Amino acid sequence: MSRTILFAAALPVSLAVSLAGGAAAQSIDSAYTHIDETCTERQLPDEPGVEIRCAGHDDWSFQIAAGEHGAAIAYARAGGTMSDFIAPPMRGLFGGFNEVAEWRLRDGEAFATIHRYIHYNPPEMLEVSGGLEQPNTLIVTTLDPRGADTACAVAHVDASALRNANLVAREAADRLAPGWDCSQEPVLFDDTNPDVGAWLARSH
Repeated sequence: MSRTILFAAALPVSLAVSLAGGAAAQSIDSAYTHIDETCTERQLPDEPGVEIRCAGHDDWSFQIAAGEHGAAIAYARAGGTMSDFIAPPMRGLFGGFNEVAEWRLRDGEAFATIHRYIHYNPPEMLEVSGGLEQPNTLIVTTLDPRGADTACAVAHVDASALRNANLVAREAADRLAPGWDCSQEPVLFDDTNPDVGAWLARSH
């Protein structure tokens, strides 16, 4: 059973990542990394938060900045520039990343990630959060080590609304991430916009 790492001031954080990827890619495939005890962690000096650095797939790495009300993530490839921090959409007062990150691979090269973010709303906030205590978002990120941005969010998939959210996120990664313009806002896929192909047809 997978567990969720929630980031909030009262919660201890000790995280890292270990590779649990699959065999050689055949066209497009996935590899997985897990947050565990091998990451390096540093307490931020001037605020109640931590900075966590983890190895990712192959020569990629990522950094999580976790504070009182949530977390953001940035990516870098060995010898390259770290991306700006990628924040989740605002759906909860607190939140954090699930321990499993999915890396989409083309011929073994990572070109996108899918990472579940679990938002958390205390009981007194449920009225303004649509009644959801722990809404889930799959954050789809493009990876382009040669680009100006290195990484940015391509899509937010509402995993609380879509039963096939994992499949939607993979399709968004495979079809949208290559060549994505990071000046664009990430596309929201939810029960009103559940189909990547239909969105592509409308937007072209």
